[in-house]
Amino acid sequence: MRVLILHADDDKIHKSARVLHKALEQDGVRVDLISAKEATSSPVSAAPYGLVCVMSGYSGWWKPQLPVEMDGLLKKTMRLEGKKGAAFVKPGLLGSAKALRVLMSHMERQGVIVEDFGTLGGEQELASIAKRLRRLLS
Repeated sequence: MRVLILHADDDKIHKSARVLHKALEQDGVRVDLISAKEATSSPVSAAPYGLVCVMSGYSGWWKPQLPVEMDGLLKKTMRLEGKKGAAFVKPGLLGSAKALRVLMSHMERQGVIVEDFGTLGGEQELASIAKRLRRLLS
């Protein structure tokens, strides 16, 4: 199975995406990472992937908003209808639950069936996320 990880250009999120990439590859899953900066001009096809994972930051705690580049990346990604998905946001003191709901609604608008979600943590938490995502692929 193949997994597509779409992530923001934030350093912490990029590091978390690489750790998740490594953990999933150790389980024998083929993973592709695409950042918002890499997909500036051409559309991204999600056709060959069994799972689409989106990692993003947010701004605001009362009414959280996704970064403009992440919203654009989700809109540029084609063939998301009916795909299994996972949504993760960078943890914050306030608003991460609301930001997660905003991210999931953006994904569901594109046709993704979000089956796993949460906040990004340390390496141990990312290893458990990788195990959960592996179960989704089965």
